[in-house]
Amino acid sequence: MKIKMLFAPFVLLWAGSTLADGDFPSYLNEKYCNDIKLDFITTSIKSLQSYRDKQLESQHRGGMNNIRKYLDQREEWLKECDQYLSQTQNGRVFQDEPTTKSIFDAMDAVTSELNSLISGVTYSVDSGGKPTDVAAEKFDHLFKLVDDHQTMMLLKGQVVYR
Repeated sequence: MKIKMLFAPFVLLWAGSTLADGDFPSYLNEKYCNDIKLDFITTSIKSLQSYRDKQLESQHRGGMNNIRKYLDQREEWLKECDQYLSQTQNGRVFQDEPTTKSIFDAMDAVTSELNSLISGVTYSVDSGGKPTDVAAEKFDHLFKLVDDHQTMMLLKGQVVYR
């Protein structure tokens, strides 16, 4: 029993170092990562836009939490692909490092704002303003960055529509 207990930490260290050295799960490849990116910049963005336009103002916490989890999951997938692509010298998930960082930062800003609204943060708003205006602005910033990236891909002759 003592031998197993002593050996277990070394197995965990070895397993952790294997992934750190550049080995990746077998499903990760350029095509998979391109598909994940295309799905995000087409289908996922449309879903997020629909939520922003039709549901955000309702301030329904359940819906906000679902969208936050949805965005977190997409970001996790995209970051995994970005790490894979950068470590295999195949570029970045969103063309280059500054674009990739700005899109990830915008995703983080949206999820952070949704977390704040879910936890009950309130804003004093001017006449005609809404408590969700800050979140809406953060969504809009994310949409603009993704749209700019999509436009750049089109200018380079890369098709991005499904």
